[in-house]
Amino acid sequence: MDNFEVAMSGVALAARILNIKTPDVQFFNDLELNRKGINAVFLKEKMIIAFNEIWISSANILEIQTTCFHETRHVFQYLVVSGKYKGKESIEQATINTWRQDMENYERPSGVLENDEDYLTQDIEIDAIAFAHYYMDELFKVKTIIPTQIKQKVLIKLNVFI
Repeated sequence: MDNFEVAMSGVALAARILNIKTPDVQFFNDLELNRKGINAVFLKEKMIIAFNEIWISSANILEIQTTCFHETRHVFQYLVVSGKYKGKESIEQATINTWRQDMENYERPSGVLENDEDYLTQDIEIDAIAFAHYYMDELFKVKTIIPTQIKQKVLIKLNVFI
């Protein structure tokens, strides 16, 4: 299985866990996004998870799977906020409101981790990082690296998945 197939099957796995329809997976080649270190994005208007081809070509399987969990969690968040989620998981209204606010005022990553506190501290990012961290450990016995500036918040959020 090549890395492109890993991305597609990884998104399908995450969608099954989240009890959502598997979003379309596409690939892009954008030098500017690559320079910023953007591995993948969720495009809510088209319900697509798009992976950076340059990154995919050199990433290892575990990095790709972590990204699949992270981006698919964003799909889940969007479905919950938009009222389109039909699964059994119950999300508190306060969380939905916070996710909605984050989505409406989304801070994009700059590509420099030290400058990305506004991006990293968004609840939708903390939730997606915690989700990916939890399932990488649960399914593959791999602990992902959690950025120092949000580590405490992510560890608190992990209790949701346990």
